[in-house]
Amino acid sequence: MIEERKMIKVAILDDHQTILDGITYRLNQTQDIVVVAGMLYGEELEATLAQIEVDVLILDVQVPTSPENPSPYPILHLIPKLLQSNSELAILAISMHNQRPLIEAVLEAGSSGFILKSDREAITALAEIVRSAANGDLY
Repeated sequence: MIEERKMIKVAILDDHQTILDGITYRLNQTQDIVVVAGMLYGEELEATLAQIEVDVLILDVQVPTSPENPSPYPILHLIPKLLQSNSELAILAISMHNQRPLIEAVLEAGSSGFILKSDREAITALAEIVRSAANGDLY
């Protein structure tokens, strides 16, 4: 009897279309991960998560609120709120910023991990990191 593997549903919030497309392409090459949503602005996040089931959220820590409002979306305040409404959600923060206080704050807020966009090894292993986060592990 063949055991059916559960598809890991991923949503991505990143304000750079090339990053969004690259992550989507990389993850969709796997048989057990599917990107179900891609968002460019913070204001899209909560409504999207309310409409679709997501197992892992890849969250850029610095995105504009909307096309009309370039102010950074309050990601650090949002992470605990998202986890409170969906305790099964795993959040992987991603950023080009490599400041220890930022990384610590994101992890303390409840993120399952922090990925540097410049970390070639992590980006190459992104599918494994997503699987690990979906299983409740920290990266």
